[in-house]
Amino acid sequence: MASPRGRQRAVGTSERAYRSLLRVYPRELRDEYGDEMARCFKELCREELEDGGSLGLAVLWARTLPELLYTALKERSNMSDRNAYRFAAGVALAAALLLVWLSLGVGIIGADGDPANTMYFGVVGVGIIGAIVARFRPHGMARALFATALAQALVAVIALIFGLGLPWSPPVEILFLNGFFVALFVGSALLFRHAGRGRTPAGAGPEG
Repeated sequence: MASPRGRQRAVGTSERAYRSLLRVYPRELRDEYGDEMARCFKELCREELEDGGSLGLAVLWARTLPELLYTALKERSNMSDRNAYRFAAGVALAAALLLVWLSLGVGIIGADGDPANTMYFGVVGVGIIGAIVARFRPHGMARALFATALAQALVAVIALIFGLGLPWSPPVEILFLNGFFVALFVGSALLFRHAGRGRTPAGAGPEG
């Protein structure tokens, strides 16, 4: 179980990440309810860490992100193609940062410090290289994020085949956590694909 200082750091990091994600909401809604939502989420993070440890915090994020993304999409149902692009980029960036934080901080595979977690840097690398190759164009970004999701799934397959992380990380936990990130990367890819149906965002270059 993480130390009190580690739990406090995890709660603070989660709160900052959540506040950043609140930017996907319309400004009027964010200004009115943002602080209250962030305070409530901070308390939930503290409770989940105390009751379920790092897995409890991951489960909380797994419940919160889809709901947050769904309600934000609903509020922004009439958003422009440019905003759709930015939203997709925000989802991808948040997923990558959360993946790095979890793999470095508590370890998705095995205990903290298990070298198997370095495979997740390869997952993030696939996304970065794919984005550069795509020159940040919407359709290319969609392909890059689909490739990132595939790399994430491949890590889970490797971990399960070779029994990595046992006995600290049972197969169900590995499947759940990796499936969570696969869903985020696929969701971001779909948003980029949606953004690519309209005008290419300024600065992204013409669609080839």
